[in-house]
Amino acid sequence: MLKELLLFYVPLGLYSMIMMSSHSVINSGVSRAPNAEIGLAAFAVTMTIMNMFASPCFTSRQMLVALAHDKKSLKITRNVMIKVASVSLFMLILLAFTPIGEFVFVNLFNTPENLMSEVKTAAVFTLSLPFVYSLRSYSQGIIIVEKKTKYLTYTVLVRISFMIFLAFALPKLGFLSGASIGIIIWTGGMGLEAVINYLFSRKVYDKLPEEPDYENGEEEFTQKKAFDFIWPLLLMSFIWTLGLPVVNSGLGFTNNPERSIATFQVARSFAWIAIAFLEMNMRQVSLIFGTNKDRIGYLKKFTLGVSIALASIIAILALTPIGNWLLINAIGVTSEIAQAVKPVLMVLIVLPLILANSEYYMGLLMKLNNTKALSIGKTVSIAIAGISVISLSMVFPQLGAVVGAMGFVIGYFCEFLYLRHTYNKMVD
Repeated sequence: MLKELLLFYVPLGLYSMIMMSSHSVINSGVSRAPNAEIGLAAFAVTMTIMNMFASPCFTSRQMLVALAHDKKSLKITRNVMIKVASVSLFMLILLAFTPIGEFVFVNLFNTPENLMSEVKTAAVFTLSLPFVYSLRSYSQGIIIVEKKTKYLTYTVLVRISFMIFLAFALPKLGFLSGASIGIIIWTGGMGLEAVINYLFSRKVYDKLPEEPDYENGEEEFTQKKAFDFIWPLLLMSFIWTLGLPVVNSGLGFTNNPERSIATFQVARSFAWIAIAFLEMNMRQVSLIFGTNKDRIGYLKKFTLGVSIALASIIAILALTPIGNWLLINAIGVTSEIAQAVKPVLMVLIVLPLILANSEYYMGLLMKLNNTKALSIGKTVSIAIAGISVISLSMVFPQLGAVVGAMGFVIGYFCEFLYLRHTYNKMVD
C-alpha cells in the first residue's frame, strides 16, 4: 500500500510544492518593480479579495474526483462548472468596474487608501480567472481519477518556467505597477498550465466508460446530486479565501500596516511551498484510498509522517541561515523584509501538523458525502482566525506580521478539532 500511496501522492505533493513556489516567483517579479513594498501589499490585497470570488471554480475538482468517473457524469460536471464560472465572472466585473469594489476593499477589508490606485488597475487583469480555474480543475479532476498524477508535475514545471520568464521580463517594460505585474504573472502561468492539463486529460478521457457501471452498483449522476455535493464546497471555498483578506484587515491595526501585509504575504508564500504538499492533496489520499478500516488506520500514520517531515523543512527555513539566503537570493526580497519574515516562519512551524490532520478528515468526510461539515469547519477556522488577528493586532501592534501567523495557526487548529469530532461522531 505504501508504494501505491507514494506513486499517487508524491507527484501530487510535488506538483503543489512547485505550484506554491510560483507565489515566490510572483513576489520576485513584484519586488523588481518600483516601490516594492507598496507593490507587494497591493498585490496581496488584490489577489486575495478577487480570488474570493474566483476560487469557487476550484471546488469542482473535488466533485469530479468523488463522483464523476465516466463521460456521462463528466458532461454534467462540465455544465455545472460553466454556471459557477459565469456567476464568478459577474462578481469580479462588479468589483473591478463599479463603486462596489472600492467599498469592499476599503470599508469591508480595511485596505489602506494609498494602495487603491494599484489595486484598481490590477483588478482588471483578474477577469480571466474563473474560466482559467474551471478548465484547470476539470482537466486535473480527470487526471486524478485515473491516478495519472505524474502529468500534473510535468505541467507545473512548464508553468513555473513561463512565470519566471514573465517575472524577469514584465518589470523591464516600465509602465506596469507592481500589483499588475503580479496578477499578470499569476494569470499567465495558470492559463498556460490549464491548457496543457487539458491536452493531457484528453488522452485519459478517451479511456473512460461512456456511462456509470450500473451492474456494479454505480448510481446515475444527476445535476441535482452535483449541486447537493458542490454547494457546501463552494461555500467552503469562498470562506477559505476570506482568510487572507481577514488577516490583511487585522494587520491594518498594526504599527506599520503596509510593511506587515507585505511581510506576511512573503512569509506565507515561502512557507506554503512546503505546506502546499498537504493542502488540498492529503484529502485526495483519504478520499480515494480510505476504502476500509485497516486502510484508514494506515493512512493516519502516513499523514503523521508527511506532516512531521514538512514541519521540519519549515523549521530549517525559520531557524537557519538557509531561509535568509533563499529569501534574498532566490526570491529577491530586501534584507529587511527577509529578517522580518523569520519570526513569522517560526510560528508557522506547527501548521503542517495541524493541517495534515484536517485534510485527512476532510477526505474521509467527503467519502461519506458530508461536505456540509467542511464548510462549517472552514467557517469556524476563518472566524476564529479573524478574531485572533484583530485582537492580537490591537493588543500587540508592535508584533506586525507575526500576529497574522498566530491567527492562522489558531484558526486551523479549531477547524481540525471540529472535523475530527464530526467524523468520529458519524462512524461511532
